[in-house]
Amino acid sequence: MESRMIRGISAAEARVIRSMVLRPGQAAEQLVYPGDDEPPSFHGGAFHEDQLVGIASVYPEAHPAYDWPAAWRLRGMATLPEVRGMGYGKGLIQVCLAHIAAHGGQNLWCNGRVNAAGFYTLLGFAAYGDEFITESGPHYVFRRQV
Repeated sequence: MESRMIRGISAAEARVIRSMVLRPGQAAEQLVYPGDDEPPSFHGGAFHEDQLVGIASVYPEAHPAYDWPAAWRLRGMATLPEVRGMGYGKGLIQVCLAHIAAHGGQNLWCNGRVNAAGFYTLLGFAAYGDEFITESGPHYVFRRQV
């Protein structure tokens, strides 16, 4: 049996990790992203020994300030602390990029936390604009071509 696997999951499954890692203590309705349950949205799940340990969600969405053609947005990118650095995040990005490419997407962007800048840069993303603050802390806009 494979001890590590990346595959598509439901939006409901993704919300479990969203709640644990990204938005602890928030109400269930705050964990629902626009378009979560509508095609062609995609939710990737990383599994370690059959336990969900990481998530990433993507869907078509233009960035409000940048004119990137065929843009998709990455939201809810998270791994459990105990598996960070083990390649699950990279695997999630790769499966999301494959999904986006299969649906004609050309660009992937996200609002990424400043403390994750190294992760995004290693995977080919570049930061755009100035740092900004959200309810979950300082962020940059990151973007890469698909």
